[in-house]
Amino acid sequence: MFSRTALAALAALVASHATTQCSQCSKEESASREAAAPPGPARTASCDRVPAMSLCSEYSGNYLAQNEAVLSSACGKLGGAFVAAGCPNSAVLGSCELPTTELRAFYASGAVAYDAARAEKECVTSYRGKWTAFR
Repeated sequence: MFSRTALAALAALVASHATTQCSQCSKEESASREAAAPPGPARTASCDRVPAMSLCSEYSGNYLAQNEAVLSSACGKLGGAFVAAGCPNSAVLGSCELPTTELRAFYASGAVAYDAARAEKECVTSYRGKWTAFR
């Protein structure tokens, strides 16, 4: 038969295996619950620099969530107003979707007012973005 030491070692091994399996199960259940959870409310914020630069940058999703403090600080340093709302929609020529998911709107008003051709060219060449004309 088995000695008491061998039985104790076997019992410890079985208990260890069961704990590992339960731990794995709870990790899988937790991941499953997180995947099924509805997303939080959509938030949008923007840096309105229309008066000074004829631009406004709009942020949302993970990019906003991960960078809000930096975006707010940088906006102020650039002479803009950081607000919990989208960009203004008056006098806007179009928007440029940047690789970061930022939407940069170009305006026909403000200190350095754009025309549509110049705004599109700046979007595509300088920012490597996707231009969408405002209709």
